Amino acid sequence: MKNILIMGIGRAGKTTLSKMIKDKCNSYNLLHSDSLKWAIIRAKDKEAYYRENVDKQKEYEHGDFFQRSLLEFFNSLISKDTSNYGYILESGQLSVEYVKKMIDFSNTIVVCLGLGNLTKEEMVMQCLKYDTKESWTYGLPKDYLLKHASDWYQSNEVLKRECLKYDIEYVDTSKNRYEILESLAEEILQKAK
Repeated sequence: MKNILIMGIGRAGKTTLSKMIKDKCNSYNLLHSDSLKWAIIRAKDKEAYYRENVDKQKEYEHGDFFQRSLLEFFNSLISKDTSNYGYILESGQLSVEYVKKMIDFSNTIVVCLGLGNLTKEEMVMQCLKYDTKESWTYGLPKDYLLKHASDWYQSNEVLKRECLKYDIEYVDTSKNRYEILESLAEEILQKAK
């Protein structure tokens, strides 16, 4: 089985897609980049600091050290996978450039999820529409989410440009989200065989 890397902006369906794939092919090992991020932060005894200073948390998780560490960890797991079960990594922290430099595309399918041409306000409405108790955005006020929407919007624009530049598939999940993700899960599993 080929490995799978699902990247993209927040609230575009990365976790939903990774779970769909895992449900369809249970042999995959599923990794969430947030789990590794918080493990490193807790190991440094900095959880309280980063929970209180979200801007610093975002700076850390999108920084060089964390991105390189995450991709090195993923590559290390892949290289030790003698059973060929395969790995799924889902991450909202990765830049397309790092992925292109550090991932072997011959054994890993890479897809980037985004929100197409939505405005900031439409991104917040999309977020609220698909919010679940597991979402970090769950229960947050709309005004707070609008502050984050500026970052989502900028990240989405960068991902669209960078995916085109580096020939990585960008999938717009802003409309008919579940149908798109279901179809994409099937397509990825066909390619992974």
